[in-house]
This record gives sequence, C-alpha cells and structure tokens, in this order.
Amino acid sequence: MKKVLVAVSGGVDSIVLLDRLVKQGWNVAVAHVHHGLREASDEEYTFVANIAASYQIPFHGKRLDFQKGKSQERYREARYQFFEDVMSEYGYDTLATAHHADDELETVLIQLHRNVIEVKGIPDIRKFGNGRLIRPLLYESKAQLIEYARQNELEWREDATNQERTYLRNLIRHEIVPKLKQTWPSVVKEVSEAAKVARADWDRRYQSCERWVEAYVELEMKAFHVKLDHVERLSSLERYTVGRLLSARYEVNVTEAIEKLVMSQKDTGIYHLQGEWFMTKRNRVLNLVQRLNIYPLHPIQVETLPTVVQFGERTISLSIEEGEEGIPLHEITYPLTIRTIKPGDRMRLTVGTKKVARILIDEKIERSIRPMLPLLEDASGRILAIIGVRVSDFLDKSDANCLRLMVK
Repeated sequence: MKKVLVAVSGGVDSIVLLDRLVKQGWNVAVAHVHHGLREASDEEYTFVANIAASYQIPFHGKRLDFQKGKSQERYREARYQFFEDVMSEYGYDTLATAHHADDELETVLIQLHRNVIEVKGIPDIRKFGNGRLIRPLLYESKAQLIEYARQNELEWREDATNQERTYLRNLIRHEIVPKLKQTWPSVVKEVSEAAKVARADWDRRYQSCERWVEAYVELEMKAFHVKLDHVERLSSLERYTVGRLLSARYEVNVTEAIEKLVMSQKDTGIYHLQGEWFMTKRNRVLNLVQRLNIYPLHPIQVETLPTVVQFGERTISLSIEEGEEGIPLHEITYPLTIRTIKPGDRMRLTVGTKKVARILIDEKIERSIRPMLPLLEDASGRILAIIGVRVSDFLDKSDANCLRLMVK
C-alpha cells in the first residue's frame, strides 16, 4: 500500500481529509507547518499533533523561522519544501492536500484576473518531488466538507488570517464569491466541472506538443535548436505550449521569447531571458544558449554618414545634426566600427580614461547583457561611445555639426 503524507493545517478541510483517509484504510501520516505568525499557531501545532496521536499515526511538524512581512508565496515554498523533505526521508510516495471545489473556483477567478492563458483551475493529481500530489476533495464543496465534519463530530481550528482582505485570494473569497453564489447558486459545481474539462483539453494539447518537440527540436544538455519554419507552422497556442514544455525542461522561461522572435520581422534577434540565458534567432533557427559568446556579434564597419545598421537585435541609427549634443565630427576618424566589448577597453572621459567594464558597473547595467552591448570605435582605435549607455567626453565642441546615435 502506498504511504501517504497528509498536509494538515488544522482547518476543517484538512481534518475532514485526514478522517476520510484513515477510515478508508489508507496508510497515512500527518505533516503540519507552524508558520510562526500568530499566537494561536502554538495551540494549533499541539492540536494537530494530538489529532495524529488519536489516530495512532506518525506526526511530522516544523516551525518556520521567517521575519514577518514575507510573501504568502515564500511561506508556501517553504511549506512544500518541508513536505518534500519528509517524503524523501521517510519514504512517502504521495502527498495529499485538502483543496476543494471552492478553492478551485477562487483559483479560476485569479487566473482570469491575471489574464493567464491556461485557465484550468487546480490539477487533481500532479508530480511532486519523487512521487505525486493528490487532492481527493477537489470535487466537493466547502459546504459538503463542513456538513461531513459536523455529522462525524470532528473538531477543527479556524485560521483568523483567512478573514483578512489583504491578499487577492481572500478578497475574492469574501467579497466576490458570496455575490456569485447569490446570483448563481451552482457556480462552484459548474466551474469545477468546466475546469476539469479544460484540464483534459490541456493534457491532450501537451501530449501532442510533446510529440512535436521530440520530432522537431534538437535537445541538448544546456541548449536547444529548432528551425523557424517548423515553429511558424504552429498556432500561437501551440507555440505557448511548446514554450511551457521547453521552459520546464531547461528551468528557464522561454515562452515569451519564442513568440517575440517568431513574430519579429527582423532576420536576426537576441532575447535576454534570465541570468546567462538567451534566445536567439539566426539563419532561420531559434536557439537557446546559456552564454552570448555562443552567438557572436560580428563587427560592422561604417564608411559614411548618415546610416542605419542592424547589430544583433538592435537597430542603430547614426545621423549628422547641428548642435553640441553628440560627437563632434572633427573628432572622428573614418571608418567607424560597431563592435562588442573586449577585455581592457577604455573610454576617454573629462579627466583621464576609464575602463568600459567599470562604466557599465557604475551605470548599473546588468552583467548578463554587457557582452552584447555595442561600442562605437573610430579608425584610431578610440571608443567614441557605448551606444545607448554613454558617449565619450569631448573638450572641443566647436564643430557646428555632430554625430547623433539612436538605438532601438
């Protein structure tokens, strides 16, 4: 028989779940997290431990040690990490949580509020750690669970923070859902059924796109490559799904990058993701690369002005204008070169010179995008500008015309 760890907060939902599983003969244990946020948490910890003892099943508890003010997401991450650690240490292969149909209604409303693509509620089963997470109560309403608890004379605790309107979920729970139920009494049941259908549709879509990835994407340890021709044949929803699959595989979100590069009219492009990860488009191929030097940007020589050049994903315009806001023309030795940064590059400032690397640090330019920033250098080897960041200082600005740089 599978060993099941039951997440028990002490609220009516989790108490009903535990009672049901014990009476049905499941091999269960209790896991409880003390969040350390309320005075009542000490009593709740003892209450849940005693409940486990009354059923003669193992109890695993932990107190979180966070400063007040941390986000709900941070507490959730710590809570589920504890559950995963207990499962791994004690050999539980399943985690059971007490999410119910009212929770699912709230989740659907949150998904709609956030304008997410996947409006499908809460999955009733999913992978978790080295096992799985199940939600046996997902298709029952809160009212049904309370009725079960009363009929079986179960005792539970109410979390006072559930009444607060600070968080979006609580606001939806106490302000929106009651009004929905008044005008649409069957809303909980009908949304639950619709979410179940939506999950099935998404599951089929993911399975189809998994087969597409296997057929058309070259998967490597830290990179993937896929021909743009293949990607362009997908619908936007299929591209999103493929992006989600690849994001999960490489643990970096590529969904938006794929869509942006596919829809771009430019032949080449670079999309910065996070850390050292980039999505690139080149030679009709989309690539995920971990460092930009895998995708070198070749120097471009400029012989005459004005001109517009394409440097990676940047469009750089060089024009001649009157005034002092720019690079004095008499300071320039042709031809000009647009290139990326090299070790040891220095730029002339009002007093002496300064390393380009130091300038980028001072300007708070993110480390991961520095390698692809364009420099403008003249024939004498002088760096005239870090395009889009800073122009070199020029003492003699007597020239009536200057070089102006624009970058998109």
